[in-house]
Amino acid sequence: MAQPTATKDRPISSPTLTPTLETSSTPTPTIQPTETQPPPEIIGPESYPENVDPLTGLTVDDPSVLERRPLVIKISNAPPVVRPQSGISQADMIFEHYAEGGWTRFTAIFYSQGGHHVGSVRSVRLLDLQLTPAFDGILIFSGGSLGVIDTLRESKIYPKSVISPQFGVGEPEFVRFPRDGLPFEHTLFTDTDLLWNMVTTREVNRRPNLSAPGLAFSSIPPDGGTPAAQLKIDYARTSVQWRYDAVSGAYLRWTDGIPHSDALTGKQLAFQNVIVLSAFHEEQVLFPEKYFGAEQSLYIELTGDGPATLLRDGQAFEGRWLRQKENDQFTFYGVDGQPLLLKPGHTFIQIIRAGFEPVLMEP
Repeated sequence: MAQPTATKDRPISSPTLTPTLETSSTPTPTIQPTETQPPPEIIGPESYPENVDPLTGLTVDDPSVLERRPLVIKISNAPPVVRPQSGISQADMIFEHYAEGGWTRFTAIFYSQGGHHVGSVRSVRLLDLQLTPAFDGILIFSGGSLGVIDTLRESKIYPKSVISPQFGVGEPEFVRFPRDGLPFEHTLFTDTDLLWNMVTTREVNRRPNLSAPGLAFSSIPPDGGTPAAQLKIDYARTSVQWRYDAVSGAYLRWTDGIPHSDALTGKQLAFQNVIVLSAFHEEQVLFPEKYFGAEQSLYIELTGDGPATLLRDGQAFEGRWLRQKENDQFTFYGVDGQPLLLKPGHTFIQIIRAGFEPVLMEP
């Protein structure tokens, strides 16, 4: 698949091995994380204790759970009838992104925890071909458009790092649970234990090869934050709101004005970190000669760098995201050029079109 090219309106980023951030009045700082030793209260970004999940910064009770590949699972978020979804509170990280028609969809990363009833599972998007290698994961989805499936077949993750009914996997890994008022395409659910068993059977289950640097964590918020008790993002056809709960130390989620919960627990979604990530979006025509130009899909550029805002502990911290190569993790840097320190816990990443989605933060 052809990658987007630079235009006078939107130059393609050319990141270097030492990320830099521009400021208006001072020289551009150069980050060299390998040459400095972080204070002892910081976890990462270069290495992590053997019993610490590098995606959450949390100590796990059973370190063996870190010896398996992350599962990158596509989960529906529209229409509203699909909510509440099942099992999503167990994900280490969730990305929300545009799918089509102004609706959004989730890509959930399950690593240190799993669930026996996760879904509903939906179709793959081009963005998932970037997220899966970023976490050295296994891509889980229900189906996809002709162009996206052909693009997937040409990718490095196919076939061993893909599990889907699209390629002949059925029960018990994927099971339909019909419900009155729920369209058929939203009735597919999965079980992470069964998926990890299949990954083991395929002889590709192992500790993921995560690039360094990765995420940095600290229980102590960094300096330089501004009050941010609420965040609201208006996507084209859905509205997201996060409100900080000082008792739990997490942000609680509302979608379209309704508390957004997990169907398995009945509890409102609560994430310790919320990141707003701005990225370039464009519609691409896939395999125009094969499909006569009728196959289009939304491409979101997740290599390079761009603006990012981290919300944690009721504060907002401005910075940038960086991902240089196909197999790189996302890293986040503050305006001082140092790693943004996430709170140990789970992270929800809101991907938006830079300059398009209204984002409102309130103290």
